[in-house]
Amino acid sequence: MSVGLADLGIICTLGDDKSSVLATVISPTSRPQTCLSFDQQLSLSERNYWVGKVRQPLPMIVERQFNTRNNQLIRHAFEQIQKNFERISQHVDPQRIAVIMGTSTSGIDSGEAAREKLLEGGQFPNDFYYSQQELNAPAEYIAHLAGAKGVRFGISTACSSSGKALLSAKALIEADFADVVLCGGVDSLCKMTVNGFSALDSTAHEFCQPFAAERDGINIAEGAALFIMTRESGAVNLLGGGASSDAYHVSAPEPSGTGAIAAMEQALQQANLSASEIDYVNAHGTGTLKNDAMESTALATLFGACVPVSSTKALTGHTLGAAGAIEAGICWLLLSEHNPHQRLPVHFGQIDPTCDHIMFSQGNAQNKLQYCLSNSFAFGGNNVALVLGN
Repeated sequence: MSVGLADLGIICTLGDDKSSVLATVISPTSRPQTCLSFDQQLSLSERNYWVGKVRQPLPMIVERQFNTRNNQLIRHAFEQIQKNFERISQHVDPQRIAVIMGTSTSGIDSGEAAREKLLEGGQFPNDFYYSQQELNAPAEYIAHLAGAKGVRFGISTACSSSGKALLSAKALIEADFADVVLCGGVDSLCKMTVNGFSALDSTAHEFCQPFAAERDGINIAEGAALFIMTRESGAVNLLGGGASSDAYHVSAPEPSGTGAIAAMEQALQQANLSASEIDYVNAHGTGTLKNDAMESTALATLFGACVPVSSTKALTGHTLGAAGAIEAGICWLLLSEHNPHQRLPVHFGQIDPTCDHIMFSQGNAQNKLQYCLSNSFAFGGNNVALVLGN
């Protein structure tokens, strides 16, 4: 069963709405250095980092218990779709409106700031609530804004979190637990993730270069994407999804791509499509040595060199728990009326010869752009693949 993705709200380094995000991602003049920024405040060592920080002003939140940057980001996304949500849900019982959000940081940045105040003055600030850090906090906040009274929860499976949120939302509708689901993902920059990935030697020294010979890691980033999912078919639909778990290693992917292939095959089967019918793949493409080697092998196994592939993390940075939803959102935009010339993103960097057995997108217009596949792979071999289509 496919489900409709009636609307999308999105904010990341590419822009703060649908049109600006799409314009940047398909522009032949976009470059990582125009989207990423140098940050000296997040480092706990002498090293500084290039990160994907949202520069646009964010909405204020008056309720102190909800006042985190994470919630500001997801509120910005919600405000873009609020009118459509109100129209779609006006005759829907609030008990039949669900909220599922993926995140890996939630409000940890607020916890970091509160801890600094504790060390300085011996007590937490009055406006700090421990609940701000809970992984279900974004889902609770969206439910509060939307008046949703149905199932609501957060998913945190690292970089596949919001891909899993979309799969779970689809399952709720299929099981008749909800008629409308607000689903997506959000993550905000914080010291824990930037320095944690640096400790794993996974952060790039300059810009992320997915599938490039000189790739050396990721650029941590922030952003949010929020969909209105309904049981009615729309202009863009979630046709299928697949998930697998390698349990191969706590942080390294299974080298042959067995789990990634299984997730993609499940997604294709659920969408009732063959690999040759996919018109574009948005790769997980982190820019780390092991992920890109594994993913290029998995993609070559399924698609050969016949389907255009790119990793938009070269422009967005890696938004961790929000990545699955943001990259599904990019696919949604490519398939939507906002992209009348059916252009694809440009893939950046000189391709590593060990990864050149797949075809990389060069931003050209397509004769047919009807089906997109989006990959999200996480620590522990937690893999998700989504198929979106018209």
